[in-house]
Amino acid sequence: MTDPTPEPKPAGLLGRLRAMQGRTRLLIAVGLVLALIAVFAPQSCGGRDVEEEQAVATARAALAADPGSFVPEKTETKLLRQGFPAKLMWVVVFSVADPEGGPEEFLHKADIWVNASSGELEQVIVHEPDEG
Repeated sequence: MTDPTPEPKPAGLLGRLRAMQGRTRLLIAVGLVLALIAVFAPQSCGGRDVEEEQAVATARAALAADPGSFVPEKTETKLLRQGFPAKLMWVVVFSVADPEGGPEEFLHKADIWVNASSGELEQVIVHEPDEG
């Protein structure tokens, strides 16, 4: 009596993909295409309609309206993608440096997020250095 030899399993990912039926491969390919569209399509549709100066003006108004407001000495801006699906955002950082160079190196700091497509204020975070 002869032992039946088991069929060799395909080696690696490509071998397993080649061994799959055509319908299964098609479903995997369609799923990957849809996932790529879901990730990258919002980025291509949402452009930057708000210029840096407009974002800074919006952020200044938001800081002035905040109860922990201060007069900033330094302003920094960055354009970032935030969230899923990604939205283009201006991040405006206002700060007042600590003349004594404390552990935080600032007396006051505010991070203000402005939507780069619509110009809407998304978030205002006012930081105070830790007393210690």
